[in-house]
Amino acid sequence: MKRIAIIPARSGSKGLPNKNVLLLEGKPLMAYTIEAAIESKEFDKIVVSTDSEEYRDLISNYPIDVIIRDKSISGDSSSSFVVIKDALERYSAEEFDCFVLLQPTSPLRNAQHINQAIKLFEDQIDHFDFLVSVVESEKSSILIRPIANDGSLSHFDTDFANYTRQQYREYSPNGAIFIAKPDCYLIKKHFFGDKSLAYIMDKKSSLDIDNR
Repeated sequence: MKRIAIIPARSGSKGLPNKNVLLLEGKPLMAYTIEAAIESKEFDKIVVSTDSEEYRDLISNYPIDVIIRDKSISGDSSSSFVVIKDALERYSAEEFDCFVLLQPTSPLRNAQHINQAIKLFEDQIDHFDFLVSVVESEKSSILIRPIANDGSLSHFDTDFANYTRQQYREYSPNGAIFIAKPDCYLIKKHFFGDKSLAYIMDKKSSLDIDNR
């Protein structure tokens, strides 16, 4: 299998300015993801897509490619899809079997997680087109309901006398790892659905700096 890792690292985040180069224990945040990708030894190509020449210079010591993306796909309204599409088109001649999206905001996702996710996906590649890393949700959706207009909890109509957390175990994407067959992704434009496989990660490894 021929694989490419795509690491998006835009400089203009409004929520946490320059989050991708914030120092975490003395190292820029995005360095953790770059190093995990390298240490996994899974990739024929590792690409960082950024809008910042400063970011490019900061990671110039790594054996990776850096794309300076066009301003038209560097704004707050630019979707992940257009960034991934841009990277895939630039390397289309290399005909990768799959790509792995690794977001810098998941610094505790390590090489072992990448290895496990890729193995899980490729072991079932005849049945699935996508993989998404997930973490168990702290609250079941059964416990998330609107308050009625009269101020009551009438929408909480589950039989809570018999409720157990295990009975309603649910998961949500943690943003750490996304895998896809390029052609399938370019058609669907997202990673979810019945052709998408879940890779379950623990809560600690699922830390998302966007939330901190």
